[in-house]
Amino acid sequence: MASVAALKLSDIASSEVLTVPAGTPLGDAVARLAERYISSLVVVDGVRPVGILTEWDLLRLLREQVPDTVPVYQVMSAPLVTTRPDIDFAAAQLLMSSHAIRHLVLVDGEGRLAGLASESDFRRQLDNALFEAIRNLQAIIEPIEPLLAPEQALIEVLDLMAERRLDHVLIGRAGVAQGIITERDLPRLMQRRPDLRATTAGSVMSTPLQTIDENVSVAEAARRMAALHLRHLVVCGRHGRAVGVIGQHRLLERLSVVLMESGRSRLASQLEVVLEATGVGTWEYDHRRDVVIRSAALNSVLQFARDKVFESFADMLERVVAEDRDKVRQAFHEALAGGAGQFTIDFRVRDGEGQMRWFSSRGRVIERDAGGRPLHSAGVAIDIDPQKRQEAELRRSEARFRDLLEQAPLPMGYVNADGSVAFLNRRFAELFGYALGEVPNLRRWSAHAFPDPDYRAVVAGRWRAAVASARAAQAAVAPVECAVTCGDGSVRIVEIAGVLLGDDCLVTFIDITAQREQQQRLEFGNAILRLISDDAPLPDVLDQVCRRIEARDPALRCSVLLLDDDGRHLRHGAAPSLPGAYCQAIDGAAIGPAVGSCGTAAWRGEAVLVADIASDPLWADYRQLALPHRLAACWSSPIKARDGRVLGTFAIYWATVDPDIPAALRDHVDAATTLAAIAIESAQREAAVRSMHRGLSEADLRLRQQLDELRRWQQVVIGREERVLSLKQEVNALCQRLGEPARYASVELPEGRP
Repeated sequence: MASVAALKLSDIASSEVLTVPAGTPLGDAVARLAERYISSLVVVDGVRPVGILTEWDLLRLLREQVPDTVPVYQVMSAPLVTTRPDIDFAAAQLLMSSHAIRHLVLVDGEGRLAGLASESDFRRQLDNALFEAIRNLQAIIEPIEPLLAPEQALIEVLDLMAERRLDHVLIGRAGVAQGIITERDLPRLMQRRPDLRATTAGSVMSTPLQTIDENVSVAEAARRMAALHLRHLVVCGRHGRAVGVIGQHRLLERLSVVLMESGRSRLASQLEVVLEATGVGTWEYDHRRDVVIRSAALNSVLQFARDKVFESFADMLERVVAEDRDKVRQAFHEALAGGAGQFTIDFRVRDGEGQMRWFSSRGRVIERDAGGRPLHSAGVAIDIDPQKRQEAELRRSEARFRDLLEQAPLPMGYVNADGSVAFLNRRFAELFGYALGEVPNLRRWSAHAFPDPDYRAVVAGRWRAAVASARAAQAAVAPVECAVTCGDGSVRIVEIAGVLLGDDCLVTFIDITAQREQQQRLEFGNAILRLISDDAPLPDVLDQVCRRIEARDPALRCSVLLLDDDGRHLRHGAAPSLPGAYCQAIDGAAIGPAVGSCGTAAWRGEAVLVADIASDPLWADYRQLALPHRLAACWSSPIKARDGRVLGTFAIYWATVDPDIPAALRDHVDAATTLAAIAIESAQREAAVRSMHRGLSEADLRLRQQLDELRRWQQVVIGREERVLSLKQEVNALCQRLGEPARYASVELPEGRP
C-alpha cells in the first residue's frame, strides 16, 4: 500500500461512478441507492456533474415527505464541490473537512466527470497501523445522545438527527443500547415511505449491534470497522452499557489532526520560509491560558518582532477592527468550543505599524481533554489585503456595470452558468412585470414566460441551439423570437439575444410586439384589398374580414351587418362563426336607440360595447335570441362611408362577460371597419355603374329606332317633292302651248321639252 504522502486522489477515487440524469424521478434515484448499497449518486447533465444526492439529503427529503415523482435536480445538493484528480491525499481530506462534506467529485480539465471519492474510499487506502498514532480511544468516541426508546416515533429520530446533524442515533432504554439507526438506513426507509408518526424506532433500527470494548486500541477499532464494512461501532463499558460510538467520520477527522501534528515539527522550518514568502502564517491557541502563539512568518507579515510570539487573546482582539471583533471572539471562544470545532473567517486587524490589513484565518481544534473540551487549536492566517482591495475595486466596477444595465433602455438580465439569474434591470420589470424574486433562475422564468409546456420546450430548444452556435462561432447569441406571457397575463412578441461572458450570459430582450402587430395589420389590409381589386363578391370579402379577426383569438366571433337602402334596417352581411339561427333571427332588424349593440351603433353612428348582454337594457328585446347561443357580450362598431354615412356594423361577440379588449384588437377592428367600408362602397359603385350601363343601352336603342323612322319619312318626303316639280313643269309646258305666260316662273322646263 502506498504511503499517505504519495497518494493522489485519483488513486483513491472510484472511476466508475453511479450517475443519474438531472431529470430522473427521485424514487428511481433512491431505488438505485438502496439497490447498490452506496452513499451517493452524482447527478449529471450530459457528461458534466451538476449536483449530488447523498444519504444526508435523504434525511431532509424523508422528513419533508417529498414525492417520488419530483425530478432529482430539484432536490440534489448543489452547487457541487469538485476538484482535480491529481491533488494529494492530505489536500483532498482538508478540502472535504473545510466544506463539511463526505464526498469529492473529480472532474477533468473540461469539467467532465472523472471519478468520486468518499470517506469510505479514504479509509480503505489507509494502513490500519496508521491509526496507532491515535493513542487514546476516548479522543474519537462520540458521546451518546440520550437513548431513544424503541417505541418512540420514527419522526422523532429523524428530527433529532437533523437538528443535531447526527449521522446515527442509538435506540434503547436504561443505558442499554438495543439497536441503531444511521444514514445508511435512509435509502431503504425512503423506498418504503413509512408513516413517520406511526412507525416506531424499534421497528426500523438495525440489530444486532456491533460493539467493541472501551479498552481496545484505535487501530483494532479501525480494523473491525473495515472487516465488517461498517461506519459505526458502539463502544461498551462495564456491564455492557454503551458509553459512546466510534464513527468513520470522527475517526478520519482525528487521524488527520494527529498526522498533521506529527508532521508539523518536521515541516516547520521549510514551511516557515514558504509561508513568509507568500504572506501566510500559522498560529496556535491555548484554550486554557487564552493565549495566541504566532509563527515567525505570521510575525513578519504583521510587522512584529520575530521573537514576539505570545499574545493574550484580549490584546489580539484589541487590534482587531471594532466591526469585526464579535465574529473573531465567536470564532475562537464559541466555534472552536462547539461541536464543529473549526472556523473560517475574514477580518481586519492592525499590524505592528498601526496599518489596517485584511486577513483570512482558518482554525480547528487539534487536542481535547477526556471530556471533549478543546485544549489546543491551530490554524493559518493569510494576508488577503491585496485581494480585498482588488475585490473592493471589482465591487465598484460591478456597481458601475449594474448601474449601466439598470439605466439601459432595453430590458436586460445577467444569467450565471448554473442557470441562476443574478440581475434584472428596471426596464425588464416594467415590460414583463416580473421581479428577480419571482424568476430567480431560468427554470422559473420559463414556467412564467411560457406556461404551455410544449411551447416552452420549443423555445428552450431554439435558445440552446442559438447559444451553441454563438459559442462555436465565438459570436453574440442570435435573436430568438418568441411570445412571452407577462405578469399581467398579456403576451408580447420578443426577440431574446445575448452576449456570452465565459459560461455566463448577458441577455437582452427587444419588444417587437408593435412591429408584428403593424405587420399583421398590413398583411390583413393587403389581403382584403387584393380581394376587392379582384372583384370578389362582397359576401366573400366580408367573410374574410371576419375570419382574419377571429384567427387572432379563438374566443372571438365576428359579424358584419349591412344597412338597407332605406337606411332603417340591418341585413346579414357575413358571420362565419355565429349560429345560422341567430343570424336569421336578427336579419332585417330595425335600427334604433335601444336595439342591441349593432342596431344602437348604427343609430348613434358610434361604437357600442355591452359587457353583459344578460343585464344591459340595450338588449332587452334581443337577449333571449343571444343567450341560448352563449353570446354573453358584444362590441359593435359602425362602418362608415367617406362622407360619414353609416353603411353597416362590424361586431365581435364573446362567450364570457366583461371581455378584455387589448389595444391590438382595437387597432385591428379599426382596420376591419375601414376595409369593410371600402368593400361596401366599391360594391355600391359597381352596382351604380351597372345600372347606368343598362340605362344607356336602352336610350341607344330608342335613338336608333327614331333615326330609322326619320329615314323613312325622308324617303317619303323626297318622293313627294319630285312629283310636285313634275306637275309644275307640266303646267308651265301647257301654258307655253296655249301662248300664255308660265304659271311657275321658278320652274324651268326640262331641256328638249317644247
